[in-house]
Amino acid sequence: MPESTAQLVIGAAAGYHLGDVAPFLLSLEASGFAGQCVLFISPTTRDRDRMSALARSYRLRLLPLRVPKELAHLPCNALRHFLSLDLLQKERALHDEVLLTDVRDVIFQRNPFDFPWGPGFHAVLEHDAALVGRCPHNSRWVRDHLGLAALDAIAHCTVSCSGTSLGRPRDVTAYLERLTSLLLPYSPARFMAGYDQGVHNYLIHTGQVPNLTLHRNTGPILTLAARPGDPELDHSGEVLNDAGRPAHVVHQYDRKPRLFKHIRKRFIPA
Repeated sequence: MPESTAQLVIGAAAGYHLGDVAPFLLSLEASGFAGQCVLFISPTTRDRDRMSALARSYRLRLLPLRVPKELAHLPCNALRHFLSLDLLQKERALHDEVLLTDVRDVIFQRNPFDFPWGPGFHAVLEHDAALVGRCPHNSRWVRDHLGLAALDAIAHCTVSCSGTSLGRPRDVTAYLERLTSLLLPYSPARFMAGYDQGVHNYLIHTGQVPNLTLHRNTGPILTLAARPGDPELDHSGEVLNDAGRPAHVVHQYDRKPRLFKHIRKRFIPA
């Protein structure tokens, strides 16, 4: 039985190598996080021993990305939610707080749980100008998987990024149960690898996630893909959110070339 720990981070590193994961792991350690991090890995994930060596102050578990036959047709973005749900159904009594997160484009500047999140499920909005109906990716994912009526219902809503969500185990489990129930049935199609985010937005914006709190870019998680320009840095090189404070979590930093170079230099020195 895995160790009990108050804080749990869950992500997927299928097919990644050390350079993809190092900023995530090193920044998580530097943040003061002392809980447990689970990464689902595939046979193509490289540098596993070196990944583990980067996580000295917390427990890193690299779990095989086992794909049930009935889910083998799903893209990894969707499959991770089924694996996360299965993990939490088995272990949620061991944890008090859970973060579901992307890995390759995420860094931590503070312990992600060192924030007064409060009860319920917490999701993150992208820039205010990023509307579901105006985004070619999100609108396609919703329309082609859930139908035109579903898109019409949320086209006016700000995109919520499915790459960072947080809550207590029962709230995260309830969210994942709803999410996975709508991820199937799925017909593989071109440009649909991220369709899980379309389903996420449909749930978030149609009131199907109880006890929901949405956080903007002025909050603890800064989501950058749709945000114009580069975020500001403070004197120590930390990335500031849109309220001028260091973000606990910076997501999608690779969409900003100058910031990408800054973060890679910061966490992977030459």
